[in-house]
Amino acid sequence: MSDGIVPQHILIVGAGVFGLSTALSLLSNAAYKRSRITIVDGSPSLPNPYGSSVDASRIVRADYIYKHYSRLALEAQGLWRDTTQDGWGGEGRYHEPGFVLTADEATGGRYVKEALDTVRKLAAEDDTRSWVDATKLKELENPDQIRAATGYNQVSGNYGYANFNSGWADAEKSVAYALRRIRQEGGDRVTIRSGSHVAKVLVSTPERCTGVELVGGEQITADLTVLAAGAWTPTLIDLRGRCLATGQTLGYVDITEDEVKAMQDRPTIMNMSRGMFIIPPRTKELKIARHGYGYLNPVEIPRKNILPGLLNVDLDGGQAEAGEVVQVSIPKVNIPIPLEGQNALREALRGLVPHIAERPFSKTRLCWYCDTPTGDFLITYHPRYQNLFIATGGSGHGFKFFPVIGDKIVEAIQGKLDAELTKQWRWRTDAELAAAGIDKDFNACDDGSRAGPKGMTLEEEVAKGGNETVTSRASRL
Repeated sequence: MSDGIVPQHILIVGAGVFGLSTALSLLSNAAYKRSRITIVDGSPSLPNPYGSSVDASRIVRADYIYKHYSRLALEAQGLWRDTTQDGWGGEGRYHEPGFVLTADEATGGRYVKEALDTVRKLAAEDDTRSWVDATKLKELENPDQIRAATGYNQVSGNYGYANFNSGWADAEKSVAYALRRIRQEGGDRVTIRSGSHVAKVLVSTPERCTGVELVGGEQITADLTVLAAGAWTPTLIDLRGRCLATGQTLGYVDITEDEVKAMQDRPTIMNMSRGMFIIPPRTKELKIARHGYGYLNPVEIPRKNILPGLLNVDLDGGQAEAGEVVQVSIPKVNIPIPLEGQNALREALRGLVPHIAERPFSKTRLCWYCDTPTGDFLITYHPRYQNLFIATGGSGHGFKFFPVIGDKIVEAIQGKLDAELTKQWRWRTDAELAAAGIDKDFNACDDGSRAGPKGMTLEEEVAKGGNETVTSRASRL
């Protein structure tokens, strides 16, 4: 805790990237050598088959317009590149075939150009923490250059750049690796409880968090509670104007062994104007996905209802009236993938690999992001409740930081996080949100990296029909 008192029992809600990385960092930090750690997650089995971290692949890249994220990504990448059996990249968890960002220059070219400028500046710096091989960067000024860099005969976009310093990681294997390490390194100090659904956060008087209550009534008390529940976090505390869940479309198409061999060493390609991307396959399934504004699933939750937890408390000190509700976008699983999303996936396949574009999807799913208005993480103490720490808001780009984000979270818990990250990951006050033109009903992340339609609601899109194979996953990023 930031007051210097070491908590004897630390409760982490969420066994995804932020939660597991925090646990690993606590275990390796001498200050917490006597602290007990409990990790709870609602999934009956771990890795959580409905968590977005449990998937075939996630992009690992330092291609940002903001240098602080690029630096942190490069720090993480140094650990991903450890491909020994016990390293983060071992046992086939990490591959580095490169990353190509493209744009239809009028609608996305600015982000691509600024990201290239950031990476080039890092390449020029004499800093091993920010090491980038400049010879592996190439600006792509026309479709022919994009074809040459990607190996695809078809192209998406007419401008871009290639960064062959970047790669991708097997997400499910990485989560399993982190769980294995926690069990090995934690011994009797760590308790991991799957199938434990948190109903609400417990608060005593004066305003102090004392733990959580599970569905069924069991209470788990702790000296420090860390909420790292990804897209589910807004169901536990009032995060209106700060975080919301958005569903992102992705699908898989069966391919042949020859097609795997043809594509496995190609770079990941992403069109920033449309948000569509393909990560090279290592199995006989090709993944196609969209990093966009996503679907909203607004649900009215009674403030007096115990399930929303702290949603029944006004941050401005007012009292909730009986029957009053708040509207929150939350994940919804096991539903049809909207026709709009299927069409977007098909269009992207036609643009890159037309010979397989009409094959049926082997599976589709929604990946639920926990989005913030700016795309910045929310890693800070709750401004009102003591001993309640928040580690969420992955905004669709948190996975790559898996090896290092826990260290930053622990530094923030201790009050030692550097000033720049502290500022970026702070709890923004209502006045700050208002000054930025953000209200409690914000419906999209506007960090410059998103594309596609904005403001879609899941219910309306599903009602249009046209579903194929259905799976849905809730984000723990």
